[in-house]
Amino acid sequence: MRSGPLIRAWRVSAALLLTMPGAVPLAAQERPETPSGVVRPRADSTRVERVNRLSEVFDAIQACWRPPSGSGFSGQEITLQISFKRSGEVLGQPKIRYYNPGTQPELREAFTRSVRQAFEQCTPLPVTESLGAAIAGRPFIFRFVDTRPM
Repeated sequence: MRSGPLIRAWRVSAALLLTMPGAVPLAAQERPETPSGVVRPRADSTRVERVNRLSEVFDAIQACWRPPSGSGFSGQEITLQISFKRSGEVLGQPKIRYYNPGTQPELREAFTRSVRQAFEQCTPLPVTESLGAAIAGRPFIFRFVDTRPM
């Protein structure tokens, strides 16, 4: 069976790649993980003045989130995927990746409204220039869980 020049070139480059010490095929390389974090209500959270690290993005949103009173341990959770511009503003529309409505229907609207208000109040994030360049367009996953006693 005859193979064309493109197939032969591919075989040669694949053989070279596999014989190179420490070489890992592109398909086997890990992709960078999406930054993700859990946001829980905390009474001791203070507003973040400057965001210079990825973890501080989650701290800044956590400091702004005020879940509705009486919603603790209701089972409500929401996971959002959000991207930011280099200025710290939300880029596009947040995507809901997971939603657990919980056991108390009367608290559902208040819970989701509190999450929306956290982003309205805290954005644009006060990111440094270097972090703004690093996070621009990158998806973040925020999981909001209210674990306070009712």
